[in-house]
Amino acid sequence: MKWVTLISCLFLISSAESKQLPRRYRDVGHHDTFRHFIKIAEGQFPGIIISLSSQNLQRASYDEVAKLNDNLVQLAKKCSSDDQATPDCEKPLRTVFLDEICHEEGLAEKYGFTECCGKVDPERNDCFLTHKNETSGFIPPFAMPDGENVCKVYQDTRAEFLANYYYELSRRHPFANVAVLYKTVKEFEKVLQTCCLETDKDACFREKLPAVREQKNYAIGLQKHTCSILKEFGKRSLRFQEVADLSRKFPKADFPIILKFAGDIVHIHEVFCKGDTLEYFLDVADLTEYICTHQDTISTKVKDCCDRELLDREECLVNAENDDKPADLPSTFKEFGVKEVCQNFTENKSTLLEKFVYETGRRNPEFSRQLLLKVGSKYEGLLEKCCESEHPEECFHQGEGELRQYADNTLETLKMRCNLYEKAGDHGFQNEVLVHYTKRAPEMAFEELYQYTMKFSGVVAKCCKEDDAHILVCVDENTDLLLGEVCQRHEVKPLNKQMHNCCEDSYEFRRDCFSNLGVDPDYVPVPFSSELFTSHQDLCSATPDELLLRKQKQLVHLIKHQPNSTTEQIAEVTGYFTAMVTQCCKAENHEECFMTEGPKLVERSRAVFGEQ
Repeated sequence: MKWVTLISCLFLISSAESKQLPRRYRDVGHHDTFRHFIKIAEGQFPGIIISLSSQNLQRASYDEVAKLNDNLVQLAKKCSSDDQATPDCEKPLRTVFLDEICHEEGLAEKYGFTECCGKVDPERNDCFLTHKNETSGFIPPFAMPDGENVCKVYQDTRAEFLANYYYELSRRHPFANVAVLYKTVKEFEKVLQTCCLETDKDACFREKLPAVREQKNYAIGLQKHTCSILKEFGKRSLRFQEVADLSRKFPKADFPIILKFAGDIVHIHEVFCKGDTLEYFLDVADLTEYICTHQDTISTKVKDCCDRELLDREECLVNAENDDKPADLPSTFKEFGVKEVCQNFTENKSTLLEKFVYETGRRNPEFSRQLLLKVGSKYEGLLEKCCESEHPEECFHQGEGELRQYADNTLETLKMRCNLYEKAGDHGFQNEVLVHYTKRAPEMAFEELYQYTMKFSGVVAKCCKEDDAHILVCVDENTDLLLGEVCQRHEVKPLNKQMHNCCEDSYEFRRDCFSNLGVDPDYVPVPFSSELFTSHQDLCSATPDELLLRKQKQLVHLIKHQPNSTTEQIAEVTGYFTAMVTQCCKAENHEECFMTEGPKLVERSRAVFGEQ
């Protein structure tokens, strides 16, 4: 593993790195005209408009939204064919879009937008955003379609059918990225094309539609996760995360470009988290357009993404492989000595730390975002310590080894976890995770604990198959999403008094905090439940999965009853249960055996914990 040594990363931001960006890179938030937007949106224009209209007019009927859409499509045709068509062609998309809503006769009055339409932008736009409602009770959830009927309507009126689905999907997700909704519509049509050829269309829909829904929910969950990070840890933390990601993905891009991208992406997330899906869409279009027109200085791995239509680019660029490191990139980086770096740390700390993360990330693409931020945080602590010491060179030399050791230990710990998983197997590892999180969140119901356990175990099962270049990124990023879910759950109803600190104190060390979390000091253990250990003959005909679930319920109960119990105590009690099941299922009279041995199991189990 190549490592940017600490002394090698002592630097000042040189005048060359402070050069201005190319003129063509417009500041995000300053968009071109409606005419320009039509050009870059091409054939996707109608879908984009119907989605944005449905998100802003959730109560409007499909016919009302379709009329707005038709009006804007007609305007787009005029703007495309005649340079002198109308002044609206030279207005920003937002202005044209909201003008159309406000000028449509009776529409603003009918749906309560009169006050908004009396304002001027940006206040008018902000007013519209306040009307969005993700939990609208007036919109029923999607129902599983009737196969024969859906296929007939789709085959007879494909364009209108898909537009209607776009409308229904968008009004139910007013804060979702338009590109996510577009992809969902495309995936839904693939299911239609497959299932409408089947004899049992309903069975086909039941099999294939859940995957489309899960894909959509995952993408929306990612967006909410970013908003949660922004809310809890602020713009500075999110900016460092973007520097870490971008430096790995675009290692040949200059530092000023990476900083510009990071700042713009943070702004884009702020816009999205405010609920402004139109502004978000336009900002992303600006950013992707710049990347795609400067591939030679940014990345050789984005050509395929840039050849795609507008709504397909964002996800493709996010998932694009990291570019190859420049051939002339030295394994170490050295410009200035200790004295200069300490001076720069005092005068320009944030940029200094961002440059450290940038230089480390572009040389170590196998590092995850989380590891880069941890190393950057530890580097900051080292600077604070060494720049105040009498012998800073010696201090830095020692610290360099500590940072390198920390990164090595992170990778070694991951390998140990994968070895543990391989040795314990799926079920054994699930039990390890179940015990770990039950002790830390004993107030959580078994069903929730089981759900999170399966997700965490699934991350390890999936990521341990990855090669060395991808395993850490896979584990850290997926685990981070799950911890974000736990923190959001904790915010709704506290799970552990100590968990508050893990969720809010430090993004980069959140996982470490969870790993070191102790038993909730305020938790009151539940009484021992004899009922859970009372068995009947139906256990003998249970499937392996049913039997495992029964054991896991007992396992969780034992932890909730004795949160400080040892691994040996838990193993002894579960061993007693397994022995009883084996004995009674071999007995001539299963039920009689269970009735006799059950009370003995309860006594033995309680005795393990020193109870009468």
